[in-house]
Amino acid sequence: MSFNVGHTTFGFTMRVPDAEAAAVDELFTAHAAWMQETHSIIEEDGKLHTLEYYVSKASELNDMMDPSKGTTGHVVYTVNEVHKDDEHFGKHVELGQSWARINEFFGLFEKYNPLVTMAGRVTSKL
Repeated sequence: MSFNVGHTTFGFTMRVPDAEAAAVDELFTAHAAWMQETHSIIEEDGKLHTLEYYVSKASELNDMMDPSKGTTGHVVYTVNEVHKDDEHFGKHVELGQSWARINEFFGLFEKYNPLVTMAGRVTSKL
């Protein structure tokens, strides 16, 4: 099942110094592995049905209109999830409390102060 307008979203974007990116990469790799163990984008017994999950990253440019001006020395990460509805999102949040590294994950919020969309809605898509 693909996702549609109206589905529930969670996501955040954060800016991390290049020197700290390897540690963040490792944590997101562990998070993705946990998501694969506990969630599925198809209906699957024993897993929470989640419609979309991905993490992306890019070097932050000094001038996005002129990449030749180089980078800022930071990496911008974006985490995106789409859930069927608020109930499924709530189950995801509840399930997340059992992940062994949840406190490290929450530590990202304290350290990097990301922009967060909590229980948002898909408002448009292709």
